[in-house]
Amino acid sequence: MNLGPRWTPGWLTLAIAGAAGFLLGVVVLVLARGVVHDEVRTQTIRRTKTVLVQPRVPNVVGLTVDEAQSRLDAKGYASTVSGGGFFGPDGSDTVAEQDPAAGATVGGGATIHLRVG
Repeated sequence: MNLGPRWTPGWLTLAIAGAAGFLLGVVVLVLARGVVHDEVRTQTIRRTKTVLVQPRVPNVVGLTVDEAQSRLDAKGYASTVSGGGFFGPDGSDTVAEQDPAAGATVGGGATIHLRVG
């Protein structure tokens, strides 16, 4: 059974069909965009700056060993004591020297060496 000449689409027909499909897709996206809204989020970013401030060694020369150690403990320093009388340093002995010197910038937890005289 012969139905007649067979029709095949040309390049112009294919181009028109492609353009129509593209436009239909654009229309569907525009309509869907009007129905579905994206959620808007606002985020605030704050930049901070961390500054490390190291304490300065207090002046404890002239204080008793007990007073000097108390002040150094309050600033976060450890201390060692040397010198003193026959039996070694006593809490009532006076600090003659300190190392590191007063006003030096040393990190907390450092050991300050005290010499009594």
